[in-house]
Amino acid sequence: MHTGHRYMNGKSADILTHSDVEEKIIIREATKEDFSAVLQFIELVDSEFCPPLSQRGGGIHERVRNTLATPDANYLIAQIKKPDPSDKLCGFVAMVGCIRGWQGRDRAYINFFATHPAYRKAGLGEILLAELETKLLEKDIDKVYLCTWTGNKKAMRFYEKLGYSIYSVILNDRGRNINTFNYRKKIEPTKSAKQ
Repeated sequence: MHTGHRYMNGKSADILTHSDVEEKIIIREATKEDFSAVLQFIELVDSEFCPPLSQRGGGIHERVRNTLATPDANYLIAQIKKPDPSDKLCGFVAMVGCIRGWQGRDRAYINFFATHPAYRKAGLGEILLAELETKLLEKDIDKVYLCTWTGNKKAMRFYEKLGYSIYSVILNDRGRNINTFNYRKKIEPTKSAKQ
């Protein structure tokens, strides 16, 4: 087990390695009671999006409110099991937002995905997306869509590594020379789920 530290909200936090993620992290769906922590988590990473989510229609507040109020949409959260009581993010270390039934009953659209900057490179994103895909398959959804933009090369490599492929590109969609790349993936049940 790695014993180093990183900082979260100005305080020291254990580095999570791939091997100890299950021991220290739970993955769960957000509830309406999580509104404030979800909002603050998105605000934390907002500037990493192009354009920032705060500059899009309705802003972050409306996005979170609508997602938590819509039966076919929600956030899946990776959360530290025993967060520091003073942590305003309640231990949220990664989050993915999804709309089920997007352009068809067997489709879902990922509309938000981020890992807390202090917890990147621990495999949380891969674990969180795998859990989302499992939950979608349980609801007979086997096609997942998402998008990213020209300058987000790390995300593009990450999605492609996980089996997502580009199916369309919208040129200059986010500004001059900033293209939107639309990705999709057909989810296959894992071998253990088939048995």
